Amino acid sequence: YSTGFGVSGGSALIHEFYSREVANPVHLTVDTGFKMGEASIKAYVSTNLSLGERQLAAQFNEIPLDLRMVEAERVG
Repeated sequence: YSTGFGVSGGSALIHEFYSREVANPVHLTVDTGFKMGEASIKAYVSTNLSLGERQLAAQFNEIPLDLRMVEAERVG
């Protein structure tokens, strides 16, 4: 995971590291700055963009996230 709003350059490095350990890692971002009035939490998967055998970049696509909390975790 990373903090901030959306995917950044560092996200690709984090995702590349974990893709060596698991088949389909999910990159989770948590906006701790409350820019939209609440903590924004998003999930992404990446697709390698290649030219022949050479990987050029990673494209991140947002996936649906079902965030559930139990009553004890809610504040307010």
